[in-house]
Amino acid sequence: MVITASDVHDGEARREDQYRAEALEIERAKATVAPEIRCDGGEADTYTVHENAELDIAEAELDLGPVDIGDHVEDREDFDATMVVVRTPLEPANEVDARNGKTVAECNPEYPGDDDVVVVKFPKRTSVNLSSLQGYAFPRSRVRITSRVHDHDGEGGDE
Repeated sequence: MVITASDVHDGEARREDQYRAEALEIERAKATVAPEIRCDGGEADTYTVHENAELDIAEAELDLGPVDIGDHVEDREDFDATMVVVRTPLEPANEVDARNGKTVAECNPEYPGDDDVVVVKFPKRTSVNLSSLQGYAFPRSRVRITSRVHDHDGEGGDE
């Protein structure tokens, strides 16, 4: 059951319940505000692209479904860890700041500059609160969904 401050009326609830509801709303608001994010493209500023890489990425992008907050994804380049999507900015990769004055697109030059952005966190199995974890921004075409929160196609399948 989810309780919000609007659910708690002044005369009907204890003051403690009102504070708890307001604290929950503040936590929800913090989760939707953009924390400082870093890209995970490594330190190299150059990348050699094979002849058809951009075409391959563009074709793959057409097949990608939507990503929702809470979905589990993994990096197509590094399958070591499952990540949880915590934000999906509306701006494209060439407009989302990442780190050191670079955009997500600049940190990931092998992916389209106008690609969508997915902000993820790397929780541990025992992580209860994700707010203290560092967020990382990836171009959408760089991540693969391993487990969806919502069933978009009615089949419950992953990518």
